[in-house]
Amino acid sequence: MSQVDPSFSPPPAPSSSGLPSVNFNLWDFLNSLGDEAKTRRHPSLNQALSGLAGVLLALGWVALLTGDSDSLAGAYIGAMIAFGIGLVVRLKTSKSTELHAAAVGVGITSLLTFCIVLVGDTQMNPGLGLILTAVAHIAVWVLPGYRGRSIFLAFAALALIFGFSSLIGGEVLTEDRCEELFYGDGDIPSECYDSTIYSDLPGEVGGFLGKQGAVYLILGSALILGVATLDRRGYNAVGTALIPAGMVAVLIGSLLMAVSMANAGAGILGAIAGIAMCYVGSNGQRRALTWWGAATTSIGISGFFIAAFKPDSAGAIAGALIISGLVVGLIPLAIQKAQEAKAAQSTP
Repeated sequence: MSQVDPSFSPPPAPSSSGLPSVNFNLWDFLNSLGDEAKTRRHPSLNQALSGLAGVLLALGWVALLTGDSDSLAGAYIGAMIAFGIGLVVRLKTSKSTELHAAAVGVGITSLLTFCIVLVGDTQMNPGLGLILTAVAHIAVWVLPGYRGRSIFLAFAALALIFGFSSLIGGEVLTEDRCEELFYGDGDIPSECYDSTIYSDLPGEVGGFLGKQGAVYLILGSALILGVATLDRRGYNAVGTALIPAGMVAVLIGSLLMAVSMANAGAGILGAIAGIAMCYVGSNGQRRALTWWGAATTSIGISGFFIAAFKPDSAGAIAGALIISGLVVGLIPLAIQKAQEAKAAQSTP
């Protein structure tokens, strides 16, 4: 009989697929970031100005190499060199917070510039370009050098929101874009004959915006709920990076829904999203998110009553606003009563 030597552990069993297994745990990764994921940094004048100095230096360097040439080679090279310099500063220099802040400003500016130039130069689909931009920023946030710097995650979240909305929602037709279609050989969409709030937007914005407000509301609300989960687990800094994208998404979604629906339903959706933001902000002790959510709720409820009653006089508008104010004022009372009832039920 063969005996097994106890000093050696048995070899690992091969995976059934023949490929090495990759185990990624989000919470383990966030724990590895330490304070970068948990502590919201206090604002610092020195670091803020140093970061903006880095932004200006990177923009100036790229503009210098690009010059007046029609070629974008200088922009590519300038962005890559600037990013590399910022990376070296982050990895090799001393722990000077001002120098590191400037390096972050250089890094985020050069990376974003490179992505914008690439999307425009290749004329790829705007939604796909934004998603690739988000992936690049997430990679930089994860890898050494700029690892854990929340600004990269914030830009990634914004790019993902706009990217998915553009891919799913289609193009917002602006006056500039419709004018291009008039002189083209294809069919002219009926939307080009309608007057919308997008008439003053540049034509290039339409492809990046997307016209499905529901997509913005869903993605924005998902981000806000994600912030609530991160706050409960103590990763406040990471949650803070996601808040701007969530707030912007809910705002744009509410506006697009109001235009596309033109009825009271858009106000209800906006109010629900606002209440969610306000709830998450108040539980996470986030003043800006709480007030933004409260304002969104108020606008949504006011929009609901105005769309429902369609007031055509000053008195009717005043009545709709007064009713809206009463309803908004009743919401905290209803929440308080619900909390008291829940506490009474849990008390033996």
